[in-house]
Amino acid sequence: MKMSLITLFTGLTMTLFAQVPNWNQYTCDGDQYSMYTEFSKGKAVVLHFSSLWSAGSIVGAQDAESLLQNMMLENVKVFGFIHQDQDFNVADCDDLNQWESAQGTSYPSFVNIENVLNEYVSKYTLSGATTLPWFLLFFPNDENLENSTLAYSGHDINALNHILYDQWVQGAGMVQQTIVSKKIVRILDMLGRETAFKANTMQVYVYSDGSTKKIFSTVE
Repeated sequence: MKMSLITLFTGLTMTLFAQVPNWNQYTCDGDQYSMYTEFSKGKAVVLHFSSLWSAGSIVGAQDAESLLQNMMLENVKVFGFIHQDQDFNVADCDDLNQWESAQGTSYPSFVNIENVLNEYVSKYTLSGATTLPWFLLFFPNDENLENSTLAYSGHDINALNHILYDQWVQGAGMVQQTIVSKKIVRILDMLGRETAFKANTMQVYVYSDGSTKKIFSTVE
C-alpha cells in the first residue's frame, strides 16, 4: 500500500494532477536547464515568476533565496522567471544581471519567458490570469515525469515553505535545525469534529504548535 499526502488549495483541484508542461531555458550565462531534467534527478522544483516593476517581486526574490539557502540544495531546485523590466518592457539580460546583483539571488533565472508563463497560467489558473510574483511548487514523479505533482500555486511563499518542509524535506529525512519539530495531535473532519485517519477524505490536521492544515490522503 502506497500512501501520499497532498495539501489542496482552493482552485487547484482541477489541475493538481494535470500533465506538467516541460520547459527548456538558457540563463544569460548560457547554462541550460529544463523542468523534466530536474524531475529526473528526483528534485522538488520551485518556480518563481516575477516582474521587476513589482515591489512584491523584490520581497519574493529575497524570500526565494532564503528558502533555497534553508533547504538541502541537492533535493530542491529554485528557478526565477523574469517577465518585465521596471518600464513594463520585456526584461533582457542587462535587467536580469542588475536584478540579481541588487537582490543577491543565486538561483538560476531566465528572461524571454513569455511562452513559459503563458503556458503555466493557462494550465494552472482557473481565470487564465495571475498576479506576480507567482510561486509554483512541484514534487517529482521520476517514473513518469509528466505526471509529477503540483503541490502549491499562489503568492504566499510561507505557505509554500510549509508544504515543502512538511511533505518533502521531512519525508526525505532532511530535518532542519532552524525549524521547530511539530507533531499531529488531532485529526478533524470538515465540520470540526475529532475523527480518525480516513483515506481519500479531506481532513484537518492539528499540530502541536497550534497550526492546522487541510490534508487529502490518497491510498493506492
